[in-house]
Amino acid sequence: MPGHTIGAMTQPATGSGAAAGRRTIAPVLALDLGGTQLRAAVVLADGSLRGRSVARTPRTTDGDAIVRECLELLRRAAASATADESPQALGISAPGPLDARRGVFLDPPNLPRSLWNFPLAAALSSGVGLPAALDKDTNVAALAEGRFGAAQGIDDYVYLTVSTGVGGAVVNGGRLVTGADGAGGELGHLMVDPNGPACGCGVRGHLEAYSSGTGIAAALRRAVADGLVRPGTSLAVRAAEQGADMLEARDVARAEDDGDLLAAEIMTAARYALASAMVTIVNVFNPTRVIVGGGISLGQGDRLLEPARAKVREEAFRVQAASVDIVSAGLGDDVGLVGALALVADRLSPRPSTVGRSALTPGAPEGEDSNRTPNQLPDLVTRSAEEVTT
Repeated sequence: MPGHTIGAMTQPATGSGAAAGRRTIAPVLALDLGGTQLRAAVVLADGSLRGRSVARTPRTTDGDAIVRECLELLRRAAASATADESPQALGISAPGPLDARRGVFLDPPNLPRSLWNFPLAAALSSGVGLPAALDKDTNVAALAEGRFGAAQGIDDYVYLTVSTGVGGAVVNGGRLVTGADGAGGELGHLMVDPNGPACGCGVRGHLEAYSSGTGIAAALRRAVADGLVRPGTSLAVRAAEQGADMLEARDVARAEDDGDLLAAEIMTAARYALASAMVTIVNVFNPTRVIVGGGISLGQGDRLLEPARAKVREEAFRVQAASVDIVSAGLGDDVGLVGALALVADRLSPRPSTVGRSALTPGAPEGEDSNRTPNQLPDLVTRSAEEVTT
């Protein structure tokens, strides 16, 4: 099948009336491209997974290497499917900002610059021979939680992921609110402290600079550089063994559990930043529920969420605070895979909507070679988006 992308729209997101009559496209081949891990699987109509494969996202500035690893995982997952489980389409979850309509990365701060403005959906569609739908990881996760997880039956909710980065998605009236350009929901870039540390996007003091895995690790590296890590502590040992540049948020969390005071200070700052941002999220969007997922959230649980609940009770407006529950995500690490099912179904079942844009782009992009194989991808990252998308 020639490679092609399926354009963006405002998707019905929940299990309520907003999604009534939705056509399910299944099975679906799914890819979750994260800043730290890659996941792939075949997703069946009930949300169960077949052939789940996981790999570390290559730590490289070479975008081609990341694309090749994605294709390898997708081929491995697809090979596990029986004849009755043959995928009908490809759903891709990836970090933003991105242009879901064209299937193109814009300038995601947690991925190599060689992938900026890269047409990921067209490249992977050609590689696996399936139509592909791409959206921001938090939007895909919100769709998944609405269909199968902690937001079933809820029409107004916010999904927040605290992982390598911090991102979000807003669902209002059962539909994703994506904004005029489809790039809305960047909740990780809410301002917490204008004099704070630099975020990956280049601006100081964003939530992501404090509470993400990247931000927590950066805080530790600054502490090492400033000589604040006491000799003999678990952080000092890890820094000596691995090198300060290789330390991750999990090292800080483990050190806090071991009683390290510096680690506790870094993690407390991360929790406080999230709590402060949560007040803004609740006041602005007035959701019934805020669902918090991602690797940091999964590891921290109520240790991360309880300070946010308390701060919302104390500082949010009375009506909004009384209406909201702040809960952990229901689908765990595989939310980006499960959400691919809802993503593909919604993209292939266009319907009128009140926000965002709707487009369906059938067939291969103009000028695309439908006979190209995955092994012919080495120069894809250096090609412009206009060469492979319309």
